[in-house]
Amino acid sequence: MLTRLLTPLLLAFSAKSVQAFGELATSPGAPIPGYGIVTPRWEIPAPDGSGRILSLRGTVEQVAARLRDIDPNYDVDEEVGKLRALRLEKRAVFDDDGPSTLCNNFREGNRTAIHVGIDYLRTVPGKPKNGAGPANCGRVSCRDSTGIWWCNDAGNSKELESFGDIADGAQRVLEKCPDKLDANQGAGMTVSGQAFHKDKWNVVVRGGDNCDDPGIDIFAGGVSSLTKKTWVG
Repeated sequence: MLTRLLTPLLLAFSAKSVQAFGELATSPGAPIPGYGIVTPRWEIPAPDGSGRILSLRGTVEQVAARLRDIDPNYDVDEEVGKLRALRLEKRAVFDDDGPSTLCNNFREGNRTAIHVGIDYLRTVPGKPKNGAGPANCGRVSCRDSTGIWWCNDAGNSKELESFGDIADGAQRVLEKCPDKLDANQGAGMTVSGQAFHKDKWNVVVRGGDNCDDPGIDIFAGGVSSLTKKTWVG
């Protein structure tokens, strides 16, 4: 069912940043200080077979929840499990010779939640776009107060080959970043970090997110700032 529903899916980041008081403004919830937030938009056939095209906004989890509201028999977890072994794709390159991976540079997130988010992203067809220009981030997955963000560092819009590219960045953080020593949640349970791709985009994994509100000020209460990388060339 997931293949039938999502094959014609087109996802693009909205050209407008989150609005504050009716005006375009940099959201305080952006992972990198000074960056704006763009909200993913999905265009997808309704699961009830009516032929309607739905325009939904939010993370992959929020879209799945909306589809379950329309069709209670829709089980995204079951469909993800079926497709996980079937999707083989070229992986994004995050090698040791390229841009760095930063660890523990902000509030710790739930490692299991990131694993689940990665699995979801690997099953989504289509090409993600950050079309709002430079200095913008979009949250593509959020559960258990833990988010996966895709940030554009380039001076123009960005399109990736697949959502698996973003998943690869999150996987890089999982592989390279150990638990923070003072997290007190048990070994292998927490993670935070930022993986930089050579093509001037990066993936952020962090905790402290309000999964119901993409514009929440998660920097309040002692959350550390992330790094805005300076690119050469």
